[in-house]
Amino acid sequence: MTRNKQIRAVLLAALMVFSVFAGSIAFTGSAAAAATSINTTTVSGSSATVDVTVDATAGDNNTTVWLDLDDDGTLDSGEPVATNDSYTAGSAMDVLVSGLDVSDVTPGQYELAAAETAGAPVTGTTSEDVSSTVTVTNNDDPELISAVHYNDGSNDLLELSFNEEVQNLGGNIEVYQDDELVTSAVVSSGPTQNNPGQVVIQTTDLYTGDIVVNLEGVEDTEGNELEEGLDDDYNSTVTVATVTVTDDNSVSVTDAYKGETVAATSGSIGTAVEVESDDSQDDVESFFRSGSTGSTSAVYTFDTSNRQEQRYNVTIGSSLDEKIQVRDLGLEVSIDDLNVTDEDLIEGTVNANSDRENVKIALLDDDGDEVDDGSMTVNLNGQGEYDFEFNASELDLDTGDYTVEVTDTASGVSVESDTITVEDAGEGSSDFGESVITEQRGDVVAIPVTVENTDTATVSIGSFEQGYAANVTVEDGNDDGEVILLWDSSKSTSSGNNNPSSVFDVEDGDDDVLSGNDGVAEVGLATSNLIDAGDYDLEVRTGSAVSDSENVATLVLEEGGVSAVRTWTAPAGESLTDLDEVSEALENGNITEDSQIAFEDQVVVQIEASGLEGTTGAQDDETPNFFATGNGYDDSYRLTINQTNPDPNRDPKILDVANASVVADGDNDTYFVVFDSDEIDAYRDENDDGVLQSSEKTSGNAVDVDDDDSFNVQFKMIEEDEVSSSNLALVDDNSSQTDSYEHVEAEHTFDADPVNVTNAADQMISGSSNVAPGTELTLRVESDGDTQPRFLKTATVYVQADGSFSGSFDFSEQSVGDTFTVTADGGVASDEEVDGNVVESVETSTTTSEDTTTTADTTTTADTTTTTAATTTTAATTTADETTTTSSQTPGFGVVVALVALVAAALLAVRRDN
Repeated sequence: MTRNKQIRAVLLAALMVFSVFAGSIAFTGSAAAAATSINTTTVSGSSATVDVTVDATAGDNNTTVWLDLDDDGTLDSGEPVATNDSYTAGSAMDVLVSGLDVSDVTPGQYELAAAETAGAPVTGTTSEDVSSTVTVTNNDDPELISAVHYNDGSNDLLELSFNEEVQNLGGNIEVYQDDELVTSAVVSSGPTQNNPGQVVIQTTDLYTGDIVVNLEGVEDTEGNELEEGLDDDYNSTVTVATVTVTDDNSVSVTDAYKGETVAATSGSIGTAVEVESDDSQDDVESFFRSGSTGSTSAVYTFDTSNRQEQRYNVTIGSSLDEKIQVRDLGLEVSIDDLNVTDEDLIEGTVNANSDRENVKIALLDDDGDEVDDGSMTVNLNGQGEYDFEFNASELDLDTGDYTVEVTDTASGVSVESDTITVEDAGEGSSDFGESVITEQRGDVVAIPVTVENTDTATVSIGSFEQGYAANVTVEDGNDDGEVILLWDSSKSTSSGNNNPSSVFDVEDGDDDVLSGNDGVAEVGLATSNLIDAGDYDLEVRTGSAVSDSENVATLVLEEGGVSAVRTWTAPAGESLTDLDEVSEALENGNITEDSQIAFEDQVVVQIEASGLEGTTGAQDDETPNFFATGNGYDDSYRLTINQTNPDPNRDPKILDVANASVVADGDNDTYFVVFDSDEIDAYRDENDDGVLQSSEKTSGNAVDVDDDDSFNVQFKMIEEDEVSSSNLALVDDNSSQTDSYEHVEAEHTFDADPVNVTNAADQMISGSSNVAPGTELTLRVESDGDTQPRFLKTATVYVQADGSFSGSFDFSEQSVGDTFTVTADGGVASDEEVDGNVVESVETSTTTSEDTTTTADTTTTADTTTTTAATTTTAATTTADETTTTSSQTPGFGVVVALVALVAAALLAVRRDN
């Protein structure tokens, strides 16, 4: 049932009795006998008694009174009617007609008709002698039907629709916005009653939000106090229509966000209104609504909250007046954490599909009431987004359920969040995640701190008795109950609290190190050199105060040093820029340990050394500042790669590794130094000290690295006596490890020259290469000579960890006697080419020794769909070394070749899978 129909139904049930204001009219009807005037009416319950003057004659003794609802002057079926036939005909007299029932008549103005007849009145034929205008009113308490705030196209109005005429308007109507009295809401002209029951108030603005009108003291003309439609405090909620459609004879499209209320008005009461889907649209839900503004209202409201996003036609009266395009504002509110304590922040985000101004964000309790001081009005700038927070502690929230309501005040569209549960925080506590934490001095120490019912904890490291003392307050920013505090032990020489960020950090970006008014972050006692190895006290307490500890742990600092140096190789062009790429290449076999590296492939030096994290800035997988001096070393450590086979009368070459890239795996104290062997700079060691000095890197002194150069690789952490006073020694005694490698000329070779295959499928062609394992090669088999038809076959293969490569080819469509060329192409080596032949069978040879030797004949039968293999194994024991050659009479391979082929195919499959 539509709103207007509901209103009319209520009116029909409540409005019962009428009063008649009569005036004399000219005599109508028969000259012999007729009713001449309607004099008075009296009210009695749900019926009326009518005083009619008649000029009675003999035979005309029936006076009829009816409510002429359609104003056609004729008594019709369904119109309220009453008669009096108990009087004696005679001269003019007053006749009282009682029992006119108006209980089902909607209050309003109607025509009251009267006629004198000789007999009982007949519907459809009895015509009035006289009529008068009457007003049907309500004898009960007056009722507020609707309250609508809108703009009629010219003015901002508040229309109050009552079921009857009211009075005592001046000074008794108050308007509230969000529980605040709007003192300037009503303009000086005050409320006006344009029609009985219709009160119009002109306002100074179109107020949005929660609008309430107070009507205490308003009553009807009979002194009945207004109660129906109001709460116990005489308040009524006002419907705010932020979009208006008027009867202006021009059709245009007006946008309305879903959730807005649209007002339709022609300025007149009792106007029919229709809203229906625009039939020019495709794939929309059909909608139609027909109604009226009401008998005491000039405005019809259309709520878009539950309507589909489409275009609607609005007809006011008899003509189409406007099209309403309902769009989605996309107003949303999300809460970061729905379970908080009364000491936490309630945080969330508001989003909309467009920038909006004056968006109200309010915290509501479980009764839907706004929390004191729990609201804010913001603008959704930029991307239509705003992050908000409410401090539960500052708002003194009780435990219980809350929601956040967001209202776009311009449109009135609002959304409400999911329920937020606030619990008692209880007493906070803090502890360490581990009782003993072990790390090497110079590294960054990760100290796990756990918190409960609090966000902050203060950690103490060391003591004055232990020669180092520091305090730091951390904050759990993501409420996961843990903060990983990072303490850079290489900064043990830093003192004071001027730059705590150089000493302390946190692992999770949502957490924080606090200082100043929020906490403490200072080194109370620093060391003169790097902090000594040993055991140090750890203490933690809840909050930001330095007080008695709640829990303790032990920090064990061990001596750092170099544990290993290894040389590896990787294919040229393999991307090794970060730890993820390096780890993946190691897993896939694209980085392999090798002492012979094909020239132009990549060299990877793996260094395993503890105590470097702080100095190099290599916590976790961050890119380290490994070569601070630009010469391939820092004063406290150095990587040198020196030539071990210089030409006669030549100083050895030194590689300038400062130009190499470094990838750190700080969690495992491992560093990868990566460079292309043909692109690294090299210089002569003119000082004969094995260390590249700046003086040796002068213009014109650079030399090339060649494919037969051999190098010694050393990584050394330097003791304090050899480190300049401006740098920090990371070890007490020198610590170093070495490795070596040599460059070789890159080349591919085939296992057979020429390559012989049979005219069958799955013919394996194999070889070996000294380029980096993982290098991609292309094997190309192309017919040559007079071979007909011509053919070309290709296969992509990868160099395996043992240097082998192999590819399978189908020669089943070739003929015995065909010849071809096989080419291996790829990597840093030159193309390698061998001849090939298609033969009837391929001979396999087996070498026997003093041990038991097994000789296998393998027979392969091939057709277009399947290949089957039958293998026969015989064993013979000999006492002397000899070579036995076994010929196969059918196309196929010997067992050794077959096994090699199977292994190569498996390795190829693994390579491709990786």
